[in-house]
Formats: sequence, C-alpha cells, structure tokens
Amino acid sequence: MAQLPGKTPITVDDILAEDLYGLPIRARGEAGDLPPERIARALRAAEDFYERDLGIFLGLKRVKSDPIERGLDPSTFDVADPAYDYESGMFTSDLWGRIDLNYRPVAQVDKLFFSYPGTGFTSLFDVPASWIRLDRKFGDLKIVPNTGAALLAMSGYLLSVFAGGRSVPRSIFIDYTAGLDPDKMEDDHAELLEGIRMRTVLNLMPTIAAVRGGGAGSHSISQDGQSQSESFAQGKYGPYSGSVELLKERETEIRSTWVRQEHGVPFVVC
Repeated sequence: MAQLPGKTPITVDDILAEDLYGLPIRARGEAGDLPPERIARALRAAEDFYERDLGIFLGLKRVKSDPIERGLDPSTFDVADPAYDYESGMFTSDLWGRIDLNYRPVAQVDKLFFSYPGTGFTSLFDVPASWIRLDRKFGDLKIVPNTGAALLAMSGYLLSVFAGGRSVPRSIFIDYTAGLDPDKMEDDHAELLEGIRMRTVLNLMPTIAAVRGGGAGSHSISQDGQSQSESFAQGKYGPYSGSVELLKERETEIRSTWVRQEHGVPFVVC
C-alpha cells in the first residue's frame, strides 16, 4: 500500500529514528518490523486531527468564494467558501468594511469584489488591492478607500445597490490563500510539529504495547526452568501506560497553548 503524502515536514523516518527510538516494533514470530505504511497512516491521522481540532490548514490552500456556482475550474481552488454577507453600516468610520475571513492565517488576498444576487456572479465592483488592510494572523480584513476615482466609483455602487440600509446575503466575494507555509513550519511552529509527532506516537501506542508484551505485563521462568508464569498487562498500554499519560498531557498542553496564542483567550459574558 502506498504511503499517504504528509502535510508537514515530518517524515516516517523521523518518527522511527526519534519518537520510536528504543521501542520494539517487531512482534514475536513476525519476519519484519511494523510496516512504514502503518506509521505513515498514523502520522496522516495526527495531521488531519490537528487541522480539524485547531481549524487550520497544514499547508497553503487556495480558498475561493462560491467557486462551483461561479463555474471555476476545480484545478484553480482547494477550498470552496460561501460568499460573505453585506451588512448595513459595515462601511462606517469605525468598521471600515470589516470582514472576518473564515480561514486563517492568511497568506494573501487574490481578489475581492461585490456582486449583487441574480447578476450571474458578475463583478459589479472590484476592490483595489491598495484598499485592503489585512491582519494575516487573525484573518481580520478591512476595506480602506484611498484613491479618489475608485472611491467615487465605489460610493456610486454602494448608493445604487445597497441603498436604504439593507443587508445583502452572499454579495461579497473574496478569493485568498490561507494556511501554514510548510517551508516555515519548523521555524515558526516547532511546538505544533512536536504535538503532531506526539499524537502520531499515541495513535501507534496500542500496537506498540501489544508488540512488546503480546498482551502480557510480566513473564517469569523458575530457576530450574520447569515452570513459568505470565501476568496480563496492567493499564491500557501495559508497561507504557505511564509514558502514554505523560504524552497525552504534554500534547494537550501544546494544542491548548497554540489556541490561546493564535486565536486569543475565549471568554463568556453572562
């Protein structure tokens, strides 16, 4: 079976040489070690888990608003994202056309345009790139008009289409690139990679625990060799139970710390 392509710089060889160092990966009676394909699947599962749990892309993804409805070639995008709603008052002086992008961090914004529903996704106004102010880490986008001619064009557009303080659903289209750059992960997110490696080992641990003891926790033979005894493994992972608990605590801490740093501390107002 072919190995799944990884989403991070972590390789199967890395896991074997460092994270599984000193652990037996060949069961008694077997001709070979634990197949690398099994380790590759555990690594990919860990990467997928981190993407879903943290709401990030491990790699750069091209995100486009309503690409299927716009008839875009599937090869030109990776993620389909609904177009954003125009909210009345979003261009007041304190908001400056503020939009929270659905995916972050943001590498770049490729295109931003307005299209009124029923116009076949035709751009009625393209926002100049120089107007876009972007907080890449948090995906906070603001539209700040700074040129006279384009400002007049946009003012006329807003007055004609969005007059009367109406909200217009799915009328702001944003095409952008989001995710963590694999080439910068080791420099910028070493702790995230460490967590993924730990999660990979945790995924493999039931198999590794069975490999070592075959389900037994201890084995003894009498001095004369005439008798032997064997006891069942203690804990979920036999002799590795203590190490697994430490791994779980550290891996959970890494994810929690990353969420606080990248998304802020959540709070509830009662």
